[in-house]
Amino acid sequence: MQTVLEKRKAKRSLIQGSSRFFERGLFAPFLLAMQPILHLYLINETEVYFSEAIRSIGVSLLFGILVLGLAYLLVRDLQKASPVASLFIFLFFLFGDLSDGTAERLGLGPLRADLLILVLVSACMILWIWLVQKRIRNIASINLYFNLLSVLLLLKSGIPVGAHLLENGISLTRDPPAPVAVVASTEPRPDIYYIILDGYGRKDILQALYDFDNSDFLNALAARGFYIAEESSSNYVQTLLSLSSSLNMEYVQSFEEAGIHLENREALVEVLEKSNVRTILARNGYELVSFRNAYNATISNAEIYYDDSRLAYPVTPFESIVIDRTLARVLLEVPFFNRVFIEMPYDTHRSQILSTFARLKEVPTLDGDYFVYAHIIAPHPPFVFGENGEALAHKEPFKLADGNNYIKNHSREEYVTGYRGQIQFINTIVLNTVDAILAASETAPIIILQGDHGPGSRLHQGTLKKTLPAERFGILNAYYFPDQDYTSLYPSISPVNSFRVVLGRFFGNEDALIPDRHYYSTWGEPFDFIEVTDLSLPQ
Repeated sequence: MQTVLEKRKAKRSLIQGSSRFFERGLFAPFLLAMQPILHLYLINETEVYFSEAIRSIGVSLLFGILVLGLAYLLVRDLQKASPVASLFIFLFFLFGDLSDGTAERLGLGPLRADLLILVLVSACMILWIWLVQKRIRNIASINLYFNLLSVLLLLKSGIPVGAHLLENGISLTRDPPAPVAVVASTEPRPDIYYIILDGYGRKDILQALYDFDNSDFLNALAARGFYIAEESSSNYVQTLLSLSSSLNMEYVQSFEEAGIHLENREALVEVLEKSNVRTILARNGYELVSFRNAYNATISNAEIYYDDSRLAYPVTPFESIVIDRTLARVLLEVPFFNRVFIEMPYDTHRSQILSTFARLKEVPTLDGDYFVYAHIIAPHPPFVFGENGEALAHKEPFKLADGNNYIKNHSREEYVTGYRGQIQFINTIVLNTVDAILAASETAPIIILQGDHGPGSRLHQGTLKKTLPAERFGILNAYYFPDQDYTSLYPSISPVNSFRVVLGRFFGNEDALIPDRHYYSTWGEPFDFIEVTDLSLPQ
């Protein structure tokens, strides 16, 4: 057995060994470069797959190597190069927060705030290099401090990220699709198109709040044989809640009874992938078609999943946010870098919207029976199209912000103007796509054109008191049935009943209609529902 003295010596030896490890280690620059990426992922975890952050982590590690190498060339000593590189990397990734805080407190414009912080960072680094080179004698203690700090910061972000990934899985590959039955049918069957136009508002809402008369578009749909539910309202104010409900033909609150436990928003993605509507149609021999977009409400394990984005994005939306939080943001004032780091994610978003509409026109040429789920993030912000389809320029990193989160960096007037222009182009391309589908379909299809919720110029993501429910709940809800028999529909039908009608009419499903109800919840507490009964516009 060890004596007390031997135990003390072993403990002292362990402490000394740990101390030497942290004093001599060169890992601080790399951990300090990784930590901000993990932190930003945590902030955006409901909108970003971890796979989208992997490239940023890899680039940050290469950045750490580059900065450490340059620091070594400057001071010619690795032990001195590490704290020089560490402080620079720390300030590099803190730059955005420092600049934004300065702009807010001093009332400066973004460019002036960036330049002020750039000068201060430069002065700080010059002073630090001089101190490391000329004044600091015990460089090992400085290394120990930076290495310990880097480990603590990484643990602060890394542990929650690890817990999140263990709970939700790492989205690197698609799960295998649900089995589709082989159904022998002597009669041709209609393809089913469920086209979600994100944030598409109801006619009376657009007229009252956006000074936009949508009659031409709705009349054009009616002329093509559509039924317009003129009093329709969404069941929820958030995309994943709304689509999970409509594709399961139940209110989210009732999922628990079916054994579905919702602890976070990400759980709704699995609910979408295994929805009741998909299951019922799969049993009837229908394969699912889906499309990639900038939000995780797509169904990536569809039998046919269109991803027309390039294998390697020039710059992803997440990477654009990372760049905006760093010292690299000063480069965004240069047109070339603005184009690369800011506009490219918007270009990708724009091309995904156009590609989805183009692919929808091709579905009638596929052999077999298909349930087509197309979630199109428009007319929802960001506003990337003018009324004639022209590309709009942007100054801030790509975000899907809506409501007060959009308006805090813009204005309500900008929201209304951008929305009004974008919806006009979406109307044009929707009619063009509908015409192509109807013309190319050998068997007349079933088409649902629906908003998952309404627009958000008067939405507050944090409180119902600052939200105008009429705007956020009022939606477009249009149906095309092959036989043009719409007796089972009614003006105020909500999405939770859409597929109860469709599956009952065309597949003999026996789910009766349920009351149309409407629930608000905040972004931070998505499952803390408040039923809203007054959806009238203010007089």
